[in-house]
Amino acid sequence: MIAKDMKLPRSYEVMAAVLQHGDAVELARLLSCSPQLIRSWCRAPETEDEFSTGKFGPLDRLRTIIGMVREDDGIPDRAYPIGRYVAGLLCGVFVPMPQVAVEPDAQVMQRVSEVMLETGEAIEATRKAWFDNTPGEITNRERSICVAEIDDAIGSLVQLRRWIESKALISR
Repeated sequence: MIAKDMKLPRSYEVMAAVLQHGDAVELARLLSCSPQLIRSWCRAPETEDEFSTGKFGPLDRLRTIIGMVREDDGIPDRAYPIGRYVAGLLCGVFVPMPQVAVEPDAQVMQRVSEVMLETGEAIEATRKAWFDNTPGEITNRERSICVAEIDDAIGSLVQLRRWIESKALISR
């Protein structure tokens, strides 16, 4: 039995999965570069050193920017607008994962439960403000509290999902 691996795909694997046959020519035209360069973004590097081939793709550039911010600040918070921008382009959302130390299993469940209760309370307060107290209006303070709680809930749910996946065993 093998535990699931949470390793992210490599940038060239992502590009290969996204770009279809024939996309290289059109994308090269849009980006004013060669189709060969686009195709090289979809191939594994020729050596262990990813940058030795000179095929530094757009995802590698984003990784470098985020890495620089993390190195400068110790945390990637300043780079979060990149995540929000990309998520927005994909009609999705970006919610940073909470920074938590490795916790015993029971504490993971307890933390998620607490966050979900707090989120429910914030949503109920927002509902009362919107429909009962001041119909059709919400203050910036109410909005920011509810949004922060929702982001915390999303992050906690993703943390719980990762915890569950790390505990699940794949049977052969």
